[in-house]
Amino acid sequence: MVLRGNTRTRFSVMAERDANTLSRVLELFTIRGLICDTLSARRTEDGFQWIELDCSDLDDHSANVLLNKIRQIITVKSARIETLVLRLANLAA
Repeated sequence: MVLRGNTRTRFSVMAERDANTLSRVLELFTIRGLICDTLSARRTEDGFQWIELDCSDLDDHSANVLLNKIRQIITVKSARIETLVLRLANLAA
């Protein structure tokens, strides 16, 4: 289910520190014509790479398909999604 203008899905990815990982993750969004609201990527002290992407108005099915595709990337160690409801006041009206 998607509540247009009211949801944001955050993808959190922990991967090996590899130059190709970020571009492989982003390619999955590009192929589907999705533009992320925010993107953050950083190195961790324990030798990994942490990537977070936020996308507005992404339906549950598409989010789960993307999550499964991200998990198939060989350098990815873990990935999860979290859907945030942004404006509850609009939903009650």
